[in-house]
Amino acid sequence: MRVQDIRIGETYQVKVPQRLPPALRTRYPRTRAEFAADMRLHQHRGDRFELTVTDIGPEAATVDGYEATTTNRVTLRLTAEQAELLELPAGPEYEIDGFITDAEGNEAILAATVTYAGLPAVWLRPLEEPVRIAPSTARFYRARVQAQATGMTAQDITRAAADAKEHQRDVAGQALDSYRAEQWLRIAEVQHQEWRRISVLMADTTRKTYAPQSDPEAIAE
Repeated sequence: MRVQDIRIGETYQVKVPQRLPPALRTRYPRTRAEFAADMRLHQHRGDRFELTVTDIGPEAATVDGYEATTTNRVTLRLTAEQAELLELPAGPEYEIDGFITDAEGNEAILAATVTYAGLPAVWLRPLEEPVRIAPSTARFYRARVQAQATGMTAQDITRAAADAKEHQRDVAGQALDSYRAEQWLRIAEVQHQEWRRISVLMADTTRKTYAPQSDPEAIAE
């Protein structure tokens, strides 16, 4: 997005490339929070996440913001009295850093945020913008369906098309909460459409089994 189109307080989807630019890839985190943000940004490479913008750098065309997430990790700073009860040497301050669970060992899920600084504004997209896959990716999954269908009967292909439709429905539910699942949904749609196309092709012919050589829309190797 253009910097002038971004609004502080608004939430956007951030499309992170596989390879981070040098300014982000080589910067040295000075605090624990900056280190955590850099690590999570690396985990997001090739994926998307939601960012609420807190500041804009017009000259550098960058934004700062935070990602809402969850955690069960906590850091608890001990008071002087608590440190004394634990018989720790007086002087330094102490922290307990670890994971919080209930008495039965189940994780306690807490709301948390990850704060990012200096993200390129061009990575931002409106929340409602759909996730798309590249034509080459669609072509790859169509070819894979054709390879799987090779030698199958019309009845088997009809069954496979029904299974692909059910899989698409399952992924659609996951895509409501995950950009990664939304990308899987686009792939599932391509696979389902290809199984349906081959199923219709088999119904319109007298061939007993599917062969890409007899398919006018088959992907050439």
